Amino acid sequence: MRTLYLPNSPTHITYRLYGSIPNLPLQKLHSSHRLQRLRLEEQYPQVRRRADQELREEYLEACRAAEIDHYLNYDRMLDAAMTGPRYLCGSSAKRIVLDSWHHLARQHNLRIYAISVMDNHVHVLLENRSADQLVSLVELLRNHKKYTATQLNRLHGTPGRRVWAEKEYTRTVRRGGFEHVLWYVLNNPVKAGLTDEPLSWAGNWWADELYEAFILSRVA
Repeated sequence: MRTLYLPNSPTHITYRLYGSIPNLPLQKLHSSHRLQRLRLEEQYPQVRRRADQELREEYLEACRAAEIDHYLNYDRMLDAAMTGPRYLCGSSAKRIVLDSWHHLARQHNLRIYAISVMDNHVHVLLENRSADQLVSLVELLRNHKKYTATQLNRLHGTPGRRVWAEKEYTRTVRRGGFEHVLWYVLNNPVKAGLTDEPLSWAGNWWADELYEAFILSRVA
């Protein structure tokens, strides 16, 4: 189910350029995931009939594992893509995306923990600071994509070109998983073979207060 509002807890969003994954491999990936979910429903038929809490937790954990596996395969496809658009190459293009997120953070009272702008997709780790103000995730991403598409097309001299894919992946970080997800975001360009130093990647940004607490030990 798509998240309607940005939670008041760390949330990992991944979105990509339009055409960055060919349709056929993407359809196969989604079909494989749907089949995996159907198999889980067959494996846990009691869940539909008000199963006991322990069995339901086991089923939900299996579903979460399937979602993570699906997401990781999706991200690997983006990292390994040999063809497709690379509109986010170069520090100027990456700066457009980074600046847009910082503007939105000020406008909507968001806390951004980390951003990694790859050449064909983006990772953001953030949350809504305010417990009293709802932030529409759909509207937030729509405004971000509209603005950055205009700026990227202006940068490249390609007015009207479609830039972003419509859908994105959004996952709330589970308790105890923050450091793992933070490093996953910042280490993405290393995992993709684009650099040996995550902190020197032009598309990486992190909140200053996280450096000594979580990042320094990883790069020391």
